[in-house]
Amino acid sequence: MTRSVHSTAVLLLLVAIAGCATVSPDKRFPDVQREVDARSGQRVLWRQDRPEDRLADDAVAALLARPLSTGDAVQVALFRNTGLQATFEDLGIAQADVVQAGQLRNPDIAGFLRFPDSPPSGLNWNIGVDIWLLDGFLVPIRERLAGAAEDQAIWRVTEQVLRLAAETRAAYFAQQADAKAATAQEELAELLRLASDLSHDQAGAGNVDDLRLAADIAAFQQTRLALIQSRSATRASLEKLRRLMGLTDQPVGWSLAADAPMPSAGEPSEEELVSLAIASRLDLASAVAEVQHQEYALELTKKWWLASVQVGVETERSTDGQFTTGPHISAELPIFNQRQGEIARQEAIIRQVKHHASSMQALVRTEVRTALDRVVAARHVADLYSSEILPLRRRVLAATQDRYNSMFVGVFELLSTKAEMTVGETAFARALQDYWTAHSDLELALGTRVPETPLLSPERPPTEQPTPSEPPTTPTAPNPHQQHQPK
Repeated sequence: MTRSVHSTAVLLLLVAIAGCATVSPDKRFPDVQREVDARSGQRVLWRQDRPEDRLADDAVAALLARPLSTGDAVQVALFRNTGLQATFEDLGIAQADVVQAGQLRNPDIAGFLRFPDSPPSGLNWNIGVDIWLLDGFLVPIRERLAGAAEDQAIWRVTEQVLRLAAETRAAYFAQQADAKAATAQEELAELLRLASDLSHDQAGAGNVDDLRLAADIAAFQQTRLALIQSRSATRASLEKLRRLMGLTDQPVGWSLAADAPMPSAGEPSEEELVSLAIASRLDLASAVAEVQHQEYALELTKKWWLASVQVGVETERSTDGQFTTGPHISAELPIFNQRQGEIARQEAIIRQVKHHASSMQALVRTEVRTALDRVVAARHVADLYSSEILPLRRRVLAATQDRYNSMFVGVFELLSTKAEMTVGETAFARALQDYWTAHSDLELALGTRVPETPLLSPERPPTEQPTPSEPPTTPTAPNPHQQHQPK
């Protein structure tokens, strides 16, 4: 008996040692870091109370100490956004599944005690240990299944990083444009206040009728309403940017770059960008890989019988004190259920994911073309403001200023021209916001950065620069109370 119990104990110890495995949650995180760097040029950090966390905090502090560029804002978000940190835990879950898939099933131990009611009155007991005989043949399949799921987790996490970067860029340009719009609205409100005050003074002198006075006051009040709305929009966009950057727990002691850059010269052709997206999109790669993932699952389902066979050894002591030891085997008899339903279900899932992968390719093509159209249209609008509309408004304002100084026009005409200039500058800031937001959406649709050496096409001309002879943006401010008559 002693020898049998000792053998059983040794068997349990060996199985326990063989099943030992450690889980390293961030084992595949370097893969995410490489993908993010290749696709966006940014760095990511998984905060796990390590020295790298403090280095990242120091880097964030250094970035916040200077006016933030778009890339700076994105980098702060990738280091501090807590939602992204939660997403990184998907890697730990996937890695744990891989480790679990590589482990054998634990052996089963069972036994019984029986108390006789007549001689011989010795205790009858039994103890046995069973192992899953063929479970080792399923380990490679389970590991392939879990490994495929882990690869998909890497792609999903990387895609979430790229989406956070795109959302942060959009919030950055929205805040930048909202701030410029609020400043321009303040200037416009001040101009219309001057016009309203001047109308009131001249109405008292009998030089302005009631209709003109009421119109100027109404315009000023309407501008005040627009200013309130503009300031509210600026605060809302700032809060969104703070949330994405993970800075809601800190006061706003940082600032953004004053102006958005001008649009780039152009992008590669539509065909090139579609091909790049098909090769680069991580969600598409994940959809294609899901087919293989489900095929592994089908293979595992079809080999269900391997997981039902158990062999072991049992030792029994009968009531007369005799010990009996021998092997034990058990297996499921597939009489009523051969897993037909599970296999059919898995085959349907495989067909479904294949159709989904094909549908994803069509969606990627549509997203790239739509994003490219938005970029081209937004560039044309920004170019038109930069090369035509704003230079014309500057010339009109300068000419009006000259005519005002020469007393050919009154102050009302000058203030109106200044107001039109302010409106044009605000619209240009919004046009730049639209362009860079569309450009960011294009990068998201591509799954990587837009190539740096675009192929210019005739329908996408480069931005024309204003001539040096154009008048300055801000002419001499008029004195609204200056009294004169046009010559």
